[in-house]
Amino acid sequence: MSHRLSLHAPEPGSPHLPATGGPGVFIRALAGLLDSHDPPLNLDLQWSPTADSGNGRGLTRLLRDGSSCLLFVYPFVPGLQKAEVPAVQASASRVYRLLRLKSWLLHRRIIVVITELPVELAAGRAVSGGDSAKLDSDGIRQLEGLLFRSAYRLWAPEGLAKSIRRQHGVDPARIRTFRRNPYLPRSEKDATRPLEFDAGTVNFFYSGSIDAHVAPNFREVLRSIRNAPTTRLHVCGPDRDAVREWLAELDVPNVRHYGLLRIPEHDWLAQRCDVGLIVYPTDDPYNHLRPTMKYSAYLANGLAVLSTDIRCVADNIRQDGVGQAMPVRELALELLRWATRPALWQQRREAAREHSEAVRAGAELKSCIAELVESR
Repeated sequence: MSHRLSLHAPEPGSPHLPATGGPGVFIRALAGLLDSHDPPLNLDLQWSPTADSGNGRGLTRLLRDGSSCLLFVYPFVPGLQKAEVPAVQASASRVYRLLRLKSWLLHRRIIVVITELPVELAAGRAVSGGDSAKLDSDGIRQLEGLLFRSAYRLWAPEGLAKSIRRQHGVDPARIRTFRRNPYLPRSEKDATRPLEFDAGTVNFFYSGSIDAHVAPNFREVLRSIRNAPTTRLHVCGPDRDAVREWLAELDVPNVRHYGLLRIPEHDWLAQRCDVGLIVYPTDDPYNHLRPTMKYSAYLANGLAVLSTDIRCVADNIRQDGVGQAMPVRELALELLRWATRPALWQQRREAAREHSEAVRAGAELKSCIAELVESR
């Protein structure tokens, strides 16, 4: 068994895992932290396309991996995406049981970094009336339980860690938590294409999808922005056609949707804005458990944050001193106040800029990596 660490994850940019989406950015940031660790780690990146999650190649690769430490990014693990197929579930269960046995016999360490909990995510969407994926909850619970209980360490956002302890009875001593997702470091290698930027007196920024889950809250924001004509709302991500229809329907001239952007263009645009918006609905209990990549992206680019009062994000905002969180109707009114009184957000934007490098450096995950290295 070689004294190396293997990261098993789908490669960002492969099918179903956009490099610029939240999970893709998280995996890129994690891989970068491991690769740049000082002293250097003997790192082996075991990239696998997401389409491989349901067949035997990814599972076989796990059993053949002779590394002393295996690191997984959950839920992007072999077997889980097709847990409803009996043969896949049976094969995955055997593999994860063997991994657990080998970890005991060979002193191999399994690290699981948790970014989402699929069953809780789907249940939350169902509660709030949004679109939820049809999952084999029992099959997923069985596989994730095997993996979580086999792990030497679980690295998870604080809100998700509570669900894991409750659902799977994992010893809290084996869990390490982080309250903010890591973001990508600044890079001069990837040239930025120039974008047209129509600056307003205050520039608001929204990054990400605007699906049926967040659409009602986003439309509240559009109605508010319409009443502050000298401001601008700059939006990037998917769903541009839907947003353009809403802009025409609601007669909102001071919003521009740039479509999907690469990270260099995304960050270039964000850094010319003042305030980042988070508008997840509060009636979805799952939204209260995760820090969201939006929050990290906004801090990394020095933006004050105005958010709906989802618990994890609200706690981070208060701790970091970078903005406010409140119900969406109040948020829409507060947005108008921020549009006319820059003193309400300028100090918070400065606070965000002070946190920027720590978020880009993945400070909290760095401590998890350092503990792992010291214990080898």
